[in-house]
Amino acid sequence: MTQSPMQEITDGALKEALNDANIPTLIMTICQISGDHSLLDGPYRPSKSLDGVRNMPLEFQDEIRNQAFQLITELRDGKRKAAGLPDKETLQKMLSLYVGEPVGPEYVPMFIEDMGFENALEKSVTWSTSQAPAKLEDNHMVIAGAGLSGIGAAIHLKKAGIPFTIIEKNESLGGTWFENSYPACGVDTPNHFYSFSFEPNSDWSGYYSKRDEIYAYIQKVADKYGLLEHIRFGCKIDQARYDEASKGWVIDLTDKDGAQEQLNPRFFISAVGQLNQPQIPDFKGLDSFEGPAFHSARWRHDVSLKNKKVVVVGTGASSMQLCPEIAKEVKDLTILQRTPHWIRMLPDYHRTVSDGKKWLLKHLPYYQSWYRFRLFWSYGDGIWDSLHKDPNWPDQAHSLNSENARHREIYIQNLRDALNGREDLLKKVVPEYPPFAKRMLIDNHWCDMLQQDNVHLETAGVQEISKTGITDSNGKFHEADVLIFGTGFDAVNLLGSLDIRGRSGRSIHDIWGEDPRAYLGMTAPDFPNFFMFYGPNTNLAHGGSLIFHIECQARYITRCLIHMIEEDWQEIEVKDTAHDRYNAKVDAEHDAMVWTHPGVNNWYRNSKGRVVSVSPWRLVDYWSMTRDTDFEDYKFA
Repeated sequence: MTQSPMQEITDGALKEALNDANIPTLIMTICQISGDHSLLDGPYRPSKSLDGVRNMPLEFQDEIRNQAFQLITELRDGKRKAAGLPDKETLQKMLSLYVGEPVGPEYVPMFIEDMGFENALEKSVTWSTSQAPAKLEDNHMVIAGAGLSGIGAAIHLKKAGIPFTIIEKNESLGGTWFENSYPACGVDTPNHFYSFSFEPNSDWSGYYSKRDEIYAYIQKVADKYGLLEHIRFGCKIDQARYDEASKGWVIDLTDKDGAQEQLNPRFFISAVGQLNQPQIPDFKGLDSFEGPAFHSARWRHDVSLKNKKVVVVGTGASSMQLCPEIAKEVKDLTILQRTPHWIRMLPDYHRTVSDGKKWLLKHLPYYQSWYRFRLFWSYGDGIWDSLHKDPNWPDQAHSLNSENARHREIYIQNLRDALNGREDLLKKVVPEYPPFAKRMLIDNHWCDMLQQDNVHLETAGVQEISKTGITDSNGKFHEADVLIFGTGFDAVNLLGSLDIRGRSGRSIHDIWGEDPRAYLGMTAPDFPNFFMFYGPNTNLAHGGSLIFHIECQARYITRCLIHMIEEDWQEIEVKDTAHDRYNAKVDAEHDAMVWTHPGVNNWYRNSKGRVVSVSPWRLVDYWSMTRDTDFEDYKFA
C-alpha cells in the first residue's frame, strides 16, 4: 500500500520543517487539530507584527514546535484524527488572538469559505432544479479576456454547466501576466494569498513570486479545469451591442486570420482588466528620439541594455521592480521621478520558501488555511481603519491619524537605514503626503541601487525629448541610448479596449466619460445581460489579493445566471435606483479616506477628483455584499 506524504515524513525531516513554521499559525493549527483550545489562554499571544512573534520568548516558541511535533507524529502514526472546525464563537476568538487585535464576527463565515475550509466553488453553483442541455445552450455566454478574471469566470460557469466562449486578443492566456515580461516582473501581494481559494498552491518558490511562476500557475489552473478548448486566441472584439429584439448580444470580431465573424450570445462578460492599456504621455518631441523607446508593459526583448545609457521615466511599481535589475548591466541609468512613492521594506520579498515550509503548507491539516488568513489580515483588512481621516489630527498634510503617522515614521526610518544614512537620497525618496495616498511600493533592492555610481535619481519630469535624449523639467539634459517609459496605464478609461453599446445604442464610454460607475462594480443601467470583472471601484489599494475580488464577482454573476435560467427570464438589468444608491455610498466612504487627500494626485481619481478605480470597502465587506444577490435591485424580462 502506498504511503501518504504525512506517513512518509521522518522525525528529523518533520523537526526541520517545524523550524520554518510561522509560530502563530502553528498555534492555531494545534488548537484546531487537537480540539484543545487551552493555548488560547496561555501567557504569550501573537503580536500584530508580520511574523507575529514580537515579545514571544524563544523558549515558548520551541515549546509550540514540540507540541506540534507530538501532534503531527500521532497523526502520522494513526494514533489521532484531526478535529474539525470549532464553533463560530471559538473561531472568532482564535482569529482575534491570531492577528493580535479584535476581529469581528463578520469575518468568521468568510474565513470558513475563502480560506478553504469549505469549497466556495461548490457552494456558488448549486441549482434548485436540473436544466435541459438545450435550455442551457440558449443562455450561452461570451467572455472577453483570458486573464485571471476570465479564467475565474469560466471555472464557475463550467461548474454550473453554463456554456461559454472566451475571446482573447493575445496568443496565450494570462492577461497582464502574459503581456508584462519586463525584468524582475512579479507580484506585490503575498502569493500564498494570490491564488484561487479552491486552487491553493503550496509549491511557490518564493513568498512573492515572479512573472513566469504566476503565469505557469494560471496555465496549470486552466488546464485542470479544461478551459483551453473554450478559448479563441488571437481574436479581437470590434464591437459588442445589445439587441433588444433577441434580448441578447451581437458581437463582431476579427479572428487571428483576419476573417470577420459575428457571435450572438445571451450574455456578455468583460474580463479585460483595468491596467491593460499602457499610457505614454504626449511628451514634446516624443517621436524624435532615434534609439529604442518603449513602455515597460511592452518590453523589447530584442533590445540589449548592456553598457547602454538608459533613461527610465517614472518611479511606479514597474520601475521599482525593473530598475534595480537593469542597473546591473547598463552603463548609466537615469531615473526621472516626478513624485516619490512610499516604499515598504518587507523581509519576505526576496526570500525563497523552504522545502519544510512547503511540506507544512501542503500536508499539515489546516496550516495553509490559517496562514492564508494571516496574509489576508496583515496585507489587507488589518490596515483599513488606519486609512481614514481624523478631522482633529494636527498634522493632516503628512498623515491622517496616529496609526498612519506611526506607519510614516517606520517607513522613513526603514528608508534611512536602507540608504545607509544618505540624507541626500532620503530627501528625494520620502513623500510629503500620507502613506497609502498613492500605491504603496515594495523595495526591490531599490535603495541599494540608488547608491550605485552608475545610477542617478532626478526629481523631475520630462520637458522635451530629442534625438539623443531627454531634457527634464529642471532644464537638465540626459543623453540616452534607450528610453523606457514606466508611466503607468490609462486606468480611468475602464473597458477602454472594448466598444460596448447598450440598449440605447450609446457606447458605455460616451455614458461614462471620465466617470465610470457600476453597481458593485459589475453591472450598469442600459446594459442588460452584461457583467464586468474589475469594473469601477473594484481595484484594491489598501492591500489584499485581486483574486479574492474575482472570486466574489464570479460567484455573484453565476448566481444571477442560475436564477435567470431557473426562472425563465431572458433579461437582467440593474435598476437606476440601486446603481445610484450604491455609488453614493462609495463616494461617501472615499471622502473619509486617504485617497481623496488634497495633497496628492493619483491614478485612482478622475480629472474632477472622484475616485473611480479603487474600492473603499474592506475585503470582508465586498464579500458580504456579493455573497447574497438582492434581486430586488434588478429588472427582469
